[in-house]
Amino acid sequence: MIDATASIVGWDVGGANIKLARLDDDRGAALVEQPFPLWRERERLPSVLASLAEGGANAVMGVTMTAELADCFATKREGVAYVVGAFEAAFPQSPLWIYCVEGTFRTPDEARERPLDVAAANWMAAATVVARALPDALFVDVGSTTADIIPIVGGRVVAEGLTDPARLRSGELVYTGCLRTPLCAIVRSVPLAGRPCRVAAEHFAIAADVYRWLGAIGADEYTCETPDGRGCSRAEAGARLRRIVCADCETLDDAAVTAIAEHIARAQTRQIALGIRQVIRRLGAAAPRAAVVAGSGAFLARAAARASGLAARELSPEFGAGGARAAPAAAVALLLSELVSARRT
Repeated sequence: MIDATASIVGWDVGGANIKLARLDDDRGAALVEQPFPLWRERERLPSVLASLAEGGANAVMGVTMTAELADCFATKREGVAYVVGAFEAAFPQSPLWIYCVEGTFRTPDEARERPLDVAAANWMAAATVVARALPDALFVDVGSTTADIIPIVGGRVVAEGLTDPARLRSGELVYTGCLRTPLCAIVRSVPLAGRPCRVAAEHFAIAADVYRWLGAIGADEYTCETPDGRGCSRAEAGARLRRIVCADCETLDDAAVTAIAEHIARAQTRQIALGIRQVIRRLGAAAPRAAVVAGSGAFLARAAARASGLAARELSPEFGAGGARAAPAAAVALLLSELVSARRT
């Protein structure tokens, strides 16, 4: 039996971030976001979940996840079981539903029995809700680590891939994001003194340093760990950018750093645009001509959409600013509220 007064909470649990969306009375979503390096301290997951819920221990909870891919797990089956078990330990009184890639909810036992059905299903939740308001669009959601490019035609999600490997092949998943991506995974060379210069294949700097230097994100939006353990000021980001060409503040001026950062930003935009174009080619004449952009890297999604010849619009009018930043968590909360309402009637 579901308590008619219980609140609805949607979760999106990744390997590096946890996002929570709590629905209010008018179905807006209040967002909580917490960086959490699951691969390094997975034993803390139940306590972190409990602290984020802030008294919502009796809420009805919907969960979607990508955390099963974290390399602290030998298999996705192990990862799904661990995440489900962490929720059961953190919220023993809460009804728990796990969202699956087919667009339905599963019980915890069903999720453990068929883990690949619920692994990395967060994009489907968000796209399903987007499709209701925008029946013909590419949903481009760029987060800290990855970019999802989900085609919606005639009010239906028409993705080719349902698993991460299939989505990587189809262009619907581009493994690049606005914060955590190492720069040597975006470019092999950058401009330096008028010539291309190879970059060091080291974890010297990440995408967050590029966008912090260029002003696309503020210090409060640099939510991941820095590669060198130092701060996330513009000057500290610039120091890390200099290191990718084995330089420092005494050997490379600010103008050169800006040229490097702008080159990398353009290259990352092209990576996402290539995925968009691959999806458009597959759809042919049915391909939408507009993109809905979301995520912490919505600015990147917007640039890639426009580079691909698409009109770009924000998701925030439908989801609110917080919900657009964490669309899967907000979508799971909304979809679960509909399931709960149906079961109450």
